[in-house]
Amino acid sequence: MTWIYLSPHFDDVALSCGGLVWQQVQAGEAVQIWTICGGAPDPSQPFSPFAQSLHKRWGTGPAAVAARRREDLASCRVMGARARHLAVFDCIYRTSADGQAYYASEEALNGPLHPDEAANAVEISRLRAVRLPRGAQVVCPLSLGNHVDHQLTRRAAEQIGRPLWYYADYPYVLRQPARLEELRQAGWKQETFPLSAAGLTAWQEAVAAHASQISTFWRNEATMRAAIADYAAQAGGIALWQMG
Repeated sequence: MTWIYLSPHFDDVALSCGGLVWQQVQAGEAVQIWTICGGAPDPSQPFSPFAQSLHKRWGTGPAAVAARRREDLASCRVMGARARHLAVFDCIYRTSADGQAYYASEEALNGPLHPDEAANAVEISRLRAVRLPRGAQVVCPLSLGNHVDHQLTRRAAEQIGRPLWYYADYPYVLRQPARLEELRQAGWKQETFPLSAAGLTAWQEAVAAHASQISTFWRNEATMRAAIADYAAQAGGIALWQMG
């Protein structure tokens, strides 16, 4: 069986499903991780002050996408998955025709999609519909936390006309635990996959490969490893969801 995980950014599937992906590969299944917002803007062009501040925090400089692609390839090697990077820009690089950034603050990242973004969702869904292998199991984010790129990815996935699995966006799910109970009440089906000790270690290693992003959520790598272990223990593994 082939599984295709749709990742809004380079790190989202590693964060949310890294241990499960590793175990699926160990069981002989083929896994691909498609990063939707994997496009590289011209680093010689001016970036918004917000994008520049993120580059500084990440320690990547203006060639952030190239650095993050390398991290993703390393992470996918840990999980045993095949990486694929689509050409849509991360939201921090997307602009209007006159060069105005659509998302120029932390608050904007977790707000509504810009009206111009609907066309992006249609374009992505058409691209996937052509390239998706027949019979592949497709997994997309629930878009917990409402990050605009997660919203865009889910909206596009739901336009391709294929049955979908969904994953809970970690660590955003920690801020919205009630959302999962709402899914249960609405009749969604949850399947939890227990993790072995080796699966947990692979999950932690896959996330650690995205070194530039650790400071986004944790003080350091040790804090990240402890947080993932706690989350896995509380959840009983990693869950995937399907609409009832």
